[in-house]
Amino acid sequence: MSCASQVIPSLRGMGIGRMIVNRIIRMLTSREIYDIAALCSENERLFFNACGFGEDVLGSTTMMYTRTVPNHPEGDQMDQMVKRAGRRLLLAPSLREPSAS
Repeated sequence: MSCASQVIPSLRGMGIGRMIVNRIIRMLTSREIYDIAALCSENERLFFNACGFGEDVLGSTTMMYTRTVPNHPEGDQMDQMVKRAGRRLLLAPSLREPSAS
């Protein structure tokens, strides 16, 4: 998913951008998407940092927002989907069964 949003200069500093970012984060995490990246300029880094984003592992212009996976009612099945990748956990969907055609 890709999303671009910008607050016009005369309305900056009113919390509008933070509300937009928080809404996007809520929408994604409600769909169990927990690794969210923001491609931003040096000037935008402070804003995204204040919204909970941090530096990515490579130190590029991408900033990462990560959240831990909540407890899931399916327990063990969910544990099998979580894979360790360095210091991060990735959600790896289970393999799909071939469809009968």
